[in-house]
Amino acid sequence: MRLLYISYFYPPLGGPASLRNVKTVKYLAESGIACDVITVGDLEYLYRDASLLEECRADRVIRTASLDPMTLLRKAGKSRQGKVSPLYLNTPEKLKLWARRLYPIDNKIGWLPFLLAAGRKALKERDYDLIYISLGPFSSGLGAYYLSRGSGVPYALDLRDYWNLLSDYDLQGSGLNKAFSRHWEAKLYRHASLLVTATRGIGEDICAAFGVDLADKTFTCYNGWDEEDFTGLPRAEKEPGFELAYFGAIYARRSLKHFYRAVKRLREERQLPPGTRIRLYGNYFRETLEEIGASGIADLVGIIPQKEHRDALAAMLNADVLLLNLNSSGPRGTLSSKIFEYLRCQKPILAMVPAHNEAADLLRQNGQDHICAMESADSIYHCLKRLLGSESWAYGIPWELERRRQIGKLAARLKSKQPTR
Repeated sequence: MRLLYISYFYPPLGGPASLRNVKTVKYLAESGIACDVITVGDLEYLYRDASLLEECRADRVIRTASLDPMTLLRKAGKSRQGKVSPLYLNTPEKLKLWARRLYPIDNKIGWLPFLLAAGRKALKERDYDLIYISLGPFSSGLGAYYLSRGSGVPYALDLRDYWNLLSDYDLQGSGLNKAFSRHWEAKLYRHASLLVTATRGIGEDICAAFGVDLADKTFTCYNGWDEEDFTGLPRAEKEPGFELAYFGAIYARRSLKHFYRAVKRLREERQLPPGTRIRLYGNYFRETLEEIGASGIADLVGIIPQKEHRDALAAMLNADVLLLNLNSSGPRGTLSSKIFEYLRCQKPILAMVPAHNEAADLLRQNGQDHICAMESADSIYHCLKRLLGSESWAYGIPWELERRRQIGKLAARLKSKQPTR
């Protein structure tokens, strides 16, 4: 079986989207499904991780030009030698959101003509059983639709997140944009051969909003973690003291300001362990830096610039508590991909997440019950105080969530539904 695999996010970009795609291609290849990947060329992005290129198992990677803002911004700053643009990091989130809403569907739609050209050329050169596209950007879904219609090759949509059902973050702005985007979301789901979702909640909500009959062609493939990544990790000597560590981006309505208030209260009450420190591993926008400055505990907080993936895993294993945050206004199926690697680390997780969403359910199923609301300093305070009062923890490894097993199930689903032309 051969797929034409389309994804805007692919190494040398880092982050959860790129990681999901390179690992999916890797383990599909292991299952006997070959992939040719179409992706964008160099662009501006918060995370870059060239080490992930070593895991690329695509038969070929086709990189295209694009006219989307992130590609154009990268071209304008070539001399930075891989560093993230200060303009990108320091532009206020409100201004960036305003700019995103100027585009129909999303601001990556400038990639669409180049994607279509590359896809048509690839479809002429080779026979494919399926076009497989990873969303978002959601505008690239139009590319899969038109390539499928023009070639007769069916397509599958891999949905890493919510599209128009993302109720807490309005990316479309105007009513016209919302209607246009909603039209295309319904159309793409209706014509797809398979809908692959990164969480169960995404799939259930899609079926509720766009038709219960879609359930027959909906399949959940969790991000999971890759056990191979945990083999032979560099083990740095652990620093003295007690580390609470956060990994990844902080954006949209997510925030640690209430967590800082809870920690400040504990410090004032002299209830923090000796040498307590908070470490944020990643690259952060100005709003995050401003929150730290206003926290009253800035002396406890340190930012460690983005590490390559395996180095980040080694840092997770060295932390005493891992921090997770999801705003309560998000849909129930919102699930940070880092949760799986956190679970694999077998460390206590301070989960500042909605109590009744999929993330909380998954944590409780694996013995992690330190769950509190991201927006409530009092809730975080009591949860953290209980966590700090525990002398030991013992967590198992949920092997069914391991990435090879998740993608193995996806490969079986693809093969069982292998389309004929």
